[in-house]
Parts: sequence; structure tokens; C-alpha cells
Amino acid sequence: MALLDLGYILSAVIEIILPIILAIIIWKKFKVSWAIFFLGLILFIASLIRIPLNNYISVFLKTPLKGELYIIIIGIIAGFSAGIFEEGVRCIAFGAVIRPRDYYKGIMYGIGHGGGESMIFVGFSVLANYIVYKFFPNILPSNIISQFKSSAWWLPLVGAGERILAITIQIAFSVLIMHAFIYKKFYIIPLTILFHALIDFTAYYVNYKLGMLYAELSVVVFAVAAIAVIFLLQPKKYKHAKL
Repeated sequence: MALLDLGYILSAVIEIILPIILAIIIWKKFKVSWAIFFLGLILFIASLIRIPLNNYISVFLKTPLKGELYIIIIGIIAGFSAGIFEEGVRCIAFGAVIRPRDYYKGIMYGIGHGGGESMIFVGFSVLANYIVYKFFPNILPSNIISQFKSSAWWLPLVGAGERILAITIQIAFSVLIMHAFIYKKFYIIPLTILFHALIDFTAYYVNYKLGMLYAELSVVVFAVAAIAVIFLLQPKKYKHAKL
């Protein structure tokens, strides 16, 4: 039980604290305003207006589509809606709000965007669920208690690892869209939307076919590509800057 407790606590700490640590590094080293971090967080929340739309479409298509075809179509729609809405708010941020545009402002925005998701929708949720399970178990159904007790101690850390990968990918998306606006290479925007949709659909479909661990392994591959994007698009004047 002690290991399970440790797993939940470490998971919540990573999911909540990691984005803050990354933002502090960028703020101190490159003097990027915290306002950009919070802009990323707020606009990520704004991008979630796609969720009711996705829910409506999934209900609408449930009757005409059956089985795996339904799963595939819904996954494609969800992936593209995430790409369109999330990259859309990035375009608003970098096209209309952030001046002057700068590589590390893109990094900070990406930390806020991915970190907001990690902190608010994952980290605090994990922490709240753990606190209720640990200190107020009587208010939970017996099947939920059983699920907590039967969980492998390391399982919460898988979620924390997934958040690290997701933040990395969100930073790469932000760097790509910032690059598009700085150098007026606007063809990068639809390519980023496609890349976003591909990542989301792949993780969703692999999870459906093979399970969560294989889905996370697929995200690892994309996160490695994201790291390459982050470093390859770094302007030459920053190449030797040490974090």
C-alpha cells in the first residue's frame, strides 16, 4: 500500500510541478514573461469548446456507423478537432497577441498550453481522487475502492510519464506555429494540424487495439520527433545557450 501511495503522490507532483519548473527556467534564463505561460493555459482551456461538438458528433454517428468503423471515424474527427482548435488558438496567440515574436516565447506558450492540461485536468484530478480515496473512502462506491486497491503501484506514474511526453509535444507544436509566423512560412500551420491529428488518432487507436501501454509507446516515438523539432528550429543565436 505504501508503494501505491507513493505512486499517486509522485504522479500528482510531477503533473503539477513540472510545468512550473519549466516555466521558471524559461522565465529566469530568457526573461520571458509569465503572462505568456498563462495565455497558453487560458487558450488551451478555450480550445476545449471542441469537446461538446465531438460529443454531439459521436452520438449522431453511433446509429449509422457500427463496430470498428465507428471507432476509426470518431478517432479521426477527435484528432482533427484537437488539431484545428488547439493550433487555432496558437495562431491567435502568435498572430494577434504576442509581440515581438520570439522562439522562447513559443517555448513558454507551449509550457503553459501543455502544462495547463497537465496541472488542471490531470494532476489536480489525480491528487483529488487520491485524497478522497485515502481520507474519505466511505463516500466512494465499493467498486472504485477495489480498483484503487488492485492498481499496480507504478500505474499512476505511467500517467505522469504520458504528461511529460504530451508537454514535450505541445512545446514542439508551439515552436512550429511560432516559426511559421516569424518566418512567414504559413504552410507549416496545416502541417502542424495534420501532425497533431495523427498523434491523437494513433494514440487513441493503438489504445483501442492493443491497450494503454502500447499507446504510450507510440507517443514516445512522437515525443522523440518533437524533441528533434524543438532543437532543429532553435535559432542559431540560441544554439549554445544552456538551460
